[in-house]
Amino acid sequence: MTSFRKRTVQKPIRGTRTSPHTAQVITSSGNPYLDVVIGGGLPMGSICLIEEDRFMTHAKVLAKYFLAEGVLSKQEIFLGSLDDIPAEMLRRLPKPLTELETEVEQREEEHAGGGGGGMENGLRIAWRYNDLPLVNSEHATAKIGHHFNLMEQMDSMMLYYANTTMWDDSHKEADIVIAEEFSKSSSPTSCSLEQQPVEDAPPIPGLGEGITQEVKPQEENCSVNNNSVNNNNNNSNAALTTSTKTGGSQEQQVFHNARYGGLLNDIQQLLRDESFVAGTKKNLCRVCLTSLGSPLWYDENFGEDLIKFLTLLMASVRNCNSVCLITMPMHLIAKYDASLVPKIRQLVDYAIELESFAGSEKETHPAFKEYSGLLHLHKMSALNTLAVHMPDTTDLAFKLRRKKFIIEKFHLPPELQESPKPDNCNAGILSNSNATVSLDF
Repeated sequence: MTSFRKRTVQKPIRGTRTSPHTAQVITSSGNPYLDVVIGGGLPMGSICLIEEDRFMTHAKVLAKYFLAEGVLSKQEIFLGSLDDIPAEMLRRLPKPLTELETEVEQREEEHAGGGGGGMENGLRIAWRYNDLPLVNSEHATAKIGHHFNLMEQMDSMMLYYANTTMWDDSHKEADIVIAEEFSKSSSPTSCSLEQQPVEDAPPIPGLGEGITQEVKPQEENCSVNNNSVNNNNNNSNAALTTSTKTGGSQEQQVFHNARYGGLLNDIQQLLRDESFVAGTKKNLCRVCLTSLGSPLWYDENFGEDLIKFLTLLMASVRNCNSVCLITMPMHLIAKYDASLVPKIRQLVDYAIELESFAGSEKETHPAFKEYSGLLHLHKMSALNTLAVHMPDTTDLAFKLRRKKFIIEKFHLPPELQESPKPDNCNAGILSNSNATVSLDF
């Protein structure tokens, strides 16, 4: 009897691969240039924070990349926002490019930036660092992620079959209809679906009778809620009525703002699905929260609730197959309370700041004319590894072109044309009639 056993290789989750450097299961952020910066992709169970620029345009582009990659990889998507309409944001996701279109686009860029016979001989000149391979051969051979065209929108049929869950803290029926257009599961934004009793659920064959049966339990619940509010002595019933809107009484006790409790409860309910259990390789959930901590979230206990929410969110994301991308207006949070900035960065795994040149002096400076802004890496965590991946340089800049979002090494142009300045200054000194010093040659 031999001890030979046939090796069984378990298939990885769709849209993921094992990193050759850290042996972690990583997934693409949607932008191939951002994947290079963070070491190939986002590790499973990590939270990436994108600090928005002052005009909040570039961070939303990276969020669309993140969502479009999840739709194309057939992964579960959770999108929550108060500033944006989730359904409208999903409609405007970029269109994916085929492999042939990607190769054609790369060849066109090489020929457009060649200039002369340098490219015919296979040579590259000094100012063409962006055409050099940004990754080594190990990253180049592994196929992960996709390329997208920002000029065109994704096909509506792809969005229809995508597994999406949207949250915008809205209880309007119109938002529920929009959510069901792109999602198989019901949207957690509906308050009437949460308050509806299970035993009074409408039967499947009789749809007309079910509509009449839905109205009666809701009217009874509303009357019970009004009676409980009028009775000042019955405090327990009032707590129960508020917990039905937020999704649980436990979150209502933790947060002063009920929106944090409702958002966290919806995320945890989605992550409790058996397909996202840690250790199983069934599916991956992408959680995207845009403009978290904006003025729409402000109240008296804003800082306390935000720190609690990020702490509980990290615990939820760590314990399942999921990745999270958060965009926050950090410049507004710093004005509200500067001490919150280091605390927030401590509760995430990746903290990336986008500094836009729009509206600043750098926009017209000749050294920055080729770029749209600078990219600052404030934090990169070693998640389940001994050493963290560090890029070749931290001097990074980004360009927002018509079709794509590019991140590359920041370098100065070959000539800034500042040589005439000293000549003009010397000429002015020599031609000054009030000068008391005589020059003898």
